Amino acid sequence: MRQRCSLDSGWKFIKADIVDAERYSFDDGDWEEVRVPHDFSIEGPFDPDNVIWTGFLPKGTAWYRRLISIDDLQPDRKYFVEFEGVFRNSTVYMNGEMLGKHKYGYTGFIYDITPHLYADRPNVLALKIDDSNLGKENNEGREGWWYEGCGIYRNVWLISTGSLHVDKWGTFVTTPQVSEAEATVHVKTTLRNSSERALYGILETDIVDAAGHVIAGLRAGVLVAPGESKDIDQDTVVINPALWSPETPTLYRVETRMMTEGSLSDTYTTPFGIRWYEFTSDRGFFLNGKHVQLRGMCVHHDYGGLGVALPDRANYKTVEIMKEMGCNFLRSAHNDASPSLMDACDSLGMLVWAETRYLSAIDDSGPPLRDLIQRNRNHPGIICWGLANTAGSEDDAWTQFLMAMNAVARNEDPTRPTAFGCEANTDANANGFAFITDIMGYNGGGMGIDDRDHAAYPERKMLISEFSSGRGARGVYQEIEAEDADSLMLGDGRTIELTGLYLSIYDLCTQFETEWTHIAERPWLAGGAMWSGIEYWGETCGWPVVTSQFGVLDLCRFPKDTYYYFLQEWTSKPMVHIFPHWTWPGKEGTVINVWCYSNCDQVELFLNGESLGVKDKRPLGHIEWEVPYQPGTISARGLIKDELVCTAEHKTAGESARLEISADRTVIEPDNRDVSFVTVSILDEEGTFVPTGNNEIEVSVSGAGRLIGLGSGDPRSHESPKVSRMKAFNGLLLTVVQSNGQSGDIVVSASSKSCGATSLTFSASD
Repeated sequence: MRQRCSLDSGWKFIKADIVDAERYSFDDGDWEEVRVPHDFSIEGPFDPDNVIWTGFLPKGTAWYRRLISIDDLQPDRKYFVEFEGVFRNSTVYMNGEMLGKHKYGYTGFIYDITPHLYADRPNVLALKIDDSNLGKENNEGREGWWYEGCGIYRNVWLISTGSLHVDKWGTFVTTPQVSEAEATVHVKTTLRNSSERALYGILETDIVDAAGHVIAGLRAGVLVAPGESKDIDQDTVVINPALWSPETPTLYRVETRMMTEGSLSDTYTTPFGIRWYEFTSDRGFFLNGKHVQLRGMCVHHDYGGLGVALPDRANYKTVEIMKEMGCNFLRSAHNDASPSLMDACDSLGMLVWAETRYLSAIDDSGPPLRDLIQRNRNHPGIICWGLANTAGSEDDAWTQFLMAMNAVARNEDPTRPTAFGCEANTDANANGFAFITDIMGYNGGGMGIDDRDHAAYPERKMLISEFSSGRGARGVYQEIEAEDADSLMLGDGRTIELTGLYLSIYDLCTQFETEWTHIAERPWLAGGAMWSGIEYWGETCGWPVVTSQFGVLDLCRFPKDTYYYFLQEWTSKPMVHIFPHWTWPGKEGTVINVWCYSNCDQVELFLNGESLGVKDKRPLGHIEWEVPYQPGTISARGLIKDELVCTAEHKTAGESARLEISADRTVIEPDNRDVSFVTVSILDEEGTFVPTGNNEIEVSVSGAGRLIGLGSGDPRSHESPKVSRMKAFNGLLLTVVQSNGQSGDIVVSASSKSCGATSLTFSASD
């Protein structure tokens, strides 16, 4: 049977270009001990001489080494090592022998290590990464214009199977015909014989429902020649299927068993969902026969406190927050997302535009596209394959690239449409680029180009692949005017004003309101994905700012006020939110623009108990009052049919005096992998949140956990997240705590000179 064990612990690491470090006898005794996922770039330092695209963080060359002991090495079994993602230009060795090179930073890869294993001693797995910092003006050494990290930044696995086994990503489950009454399930299994003789076996395939019941069993005899692979096709029908959707993300699974010569040679599990969908040119998107407006985010892959080295739980946390906000759609921009993010989308209910990073000649772009599709094709959330993020070129070179990639995608998965995100700097109609994929996405909120094209090409299926590239820092409300700012042209035609300043939430909100309104008013658009959902390192507005300031969430997933606009538009639970905060010392009498988001019929605003009037909800926008500032309490009451259903308030805060700790989960798995996201908040003496608090806070973790990262969400923070002390930003600090493999209490302590100390205890428990 198949065995799969984690290789995330026990690595030795050095950031240096070492000669002969792949050798078995090489002495790595003075190297640093690390766990993967691991991102060595995020440790810094931030430096204005580093590339702006990376958020001014360094790149470099590094080595990893790890011992692997296999207690019972069996001659009739095969052994593989799987890397979910390494950034980038990796060369992998086993016991000094090179297994292969993988230049792509986002796709996973698997090597057969069987011929190189020792039976009588530990084995040495070594990996070199060459992602050198090539200088401020050099565009090589990176794949995107954002922070991408460096290192073994996703999970690593050791896999063993029998000689006749399911090949790499070797199952493909499709549902050619689906209705509420029944669904046809087709399973294609690719088997590989890694032995030197022909093998005969019985392929047993069970369809298992969400309750664990076997609802269909399929059997097939198969003879596979030595060193060859063979595809086996099997079909069955599921009666009254439980249909997968964002509201009911019900998963089935295929349980595969390969019996060879009377013994179990391999087992393989493939989760899948049953659903059907279509994009239309006039009415948008339909799932299981029902209209669904795609309400989504473009998402990069970094996280405050972690860089790009995300434990699986971090990806689930991202999807949970998206769901709470009313999202049903994620665009993996612009790269093959991690397996755990795809799993989270399936199990929590998130539709996905799955995108490749690489548009180029097919010899270069074809392999990672095939890997993207083969690794992800069984995820029911995926509704299209994204092939490009450009409008092509004025000549037809990129058009030819896209045509070849589209052919690859159709061959690998004919069940899903293809798409691309169109930038506005080139006419994608004139060069033919727009006529290749099934769906055309429009970046930049459409900019009227979508209206033009809908009139000219009424059969075109369309959505807004990026809307609102507005910028703003959490808790920053000043209207900042840049003076003598330089600018930087991006490769996609956009221009960044290099102000180096915090940007205003008011501006961010205005852009989101304007561009979502554009989408909501056009029924032929399937929906849209905001740019971006989450702030990220890189693509900055100039030193000392090191993040994009895009997003309705900051790097740490703390919500900006814009988040509440989408609660207003996309959720039904009564809510009301007002901003800015109400702590403005020295500004008594100054008129403050108070904005409100609410999904209630009406909102009444109060200052120190006195009503400032009732206003009706503004469709697709915000309610606004001009209020002369005076300290105290500003509050709002949400009314539905004249009944009070929700409230919100801000109190004027005093000096920072106390700390408060809260955790998103108070019980985590003791598996050495699970994490809890712990928030430290700054309060005044009366317990009021201090919205401008930037006190330095020291954090420690003891017991059955460890501290793996700190983050504040400050776009101008140059502090390493891999330390135990950091300044809060506008009242908040994120602490990422991971279990250490033991069961028991985890104690998180936080202290600050002006705020004293406090602690929180939770547990690691099965």
